[in-house]
Amino acid sequence: MARPDDLDRSVRILLAVVLTVVVLAYGRDLFLLLFVSALFTFLLLPLCRRIERAGRPRWVAALGATLVLVAVVLGAFFFLGWQFTRFGSELPRLQQALSLRLDALMQWVEGAVHIGQREQVQWFNAQVAGMADMGGQVVVQVFSGAGAALGVIVPIPFFVFLLLMMKDKFREFLAHWSEGRSTDAVAIVRRISQLSRRYLRGVLLVMLLLGTLNSLGFLLLGLPYAVVLGFLLALLNLIPYLGVLLGSLLPVLVALLTKDSIGPAIGALAVCLISQFLDNNFITPKVVGGSVSLNPLASMLALIAAGMLWGVVGMVVAIPVAGMVKVVCDSVPGLRPYGYLLGDETTYDLKD
Repeated sequence: MARPDDLDRSVRILLAVVLTVVVLAYGRDLFLLLFVSALFTFLLLPLCRRIERAGRPRWVAALGATLVLVAVVLGAFFFLGWQFTRFGSELPRLQQALSLRLDALMQWVEGAVHIGQREQVQWFNAQVAGMADMGGQVVVQVFSGAGAALGVIVPIPFFVFLLLMMKDKFREFLAHWSEGRSTDAVAIVRRISQLSRRYLRGVLLVMLLLGTLNSLGFLLLGLPYAVVLGFLLALLNLIPYLGVLLGSLLPVLVALLTKDSIGPAIGALAVCLISQFLDNNFITPKVVGGSVSLNPLASMLALIAAGMLWGVVGMVVAIPVAGMVKVVCDSVPGLRPYGYLLGDETTYDLKD
């Protein structure tokens, strides 16, 4: 029979978990803004310190590091926008090719199952009408999510600049907070900073490797805009499950519309499957997996929980958040069993 003290402690823990989930759900935009800003701040800390050691004022170092971040992000967006603008000029030709493919498909269906083209069009219109409401809801959700994401992205450079300016103040605060305690908060934040830098560098390296592999595969197949398609697929790979599916459909569709046979479409699908297999089994586990040291079950649960709380953006940031939680658990003596449960360690020292 459970003692009253144990029961009271269990109730308090359960209440704390429930309240934490409620706060994270209702404060989604704020927490995402702070978390993403902190990630980029950790990434830019070495550059900021290097500029300061060169004799520049702190505000110059913080502003310079922030401008480097803005320049890299804007450069990537402008490049993708320029490529998509060029790709958009091909839409009329692709639309014409799509019409020809649909006509050929309808003629084949008419000859194979003896259903007239008029009946096919009526059936198609009925299906489209039936999916209109659902499609409208999906569009509304997509645009609302995009608007929320834009609202989070825009203030990030300002928060990064302020966090870089106040880094010493935060260090002093954590040092004072740790006085008289068994936990060194400064050491924990330092480990989280190192984990964040390794994770972001690993993600960028994975994107570069996947984009290069996809582009080479699409170039060998002779697909137009192979480079933009390859790196778009690598970018969408950041969105677990859904991103890979959406990214794979586009090169297959382009192959179907621009080639005279189905072979290039099958080849494009094969490129997507092979690159995803290499990413799941070799690239990401070696490049990114070691930076967070999470076991597969913890990673999966983190993805599901973050997706339920924060949607698609939550799934993108789920792994580094879980990695940070593991760092905290490993550093606090009372929480080390939970850190062991989250990690991929095979042994655990009971003396800890």
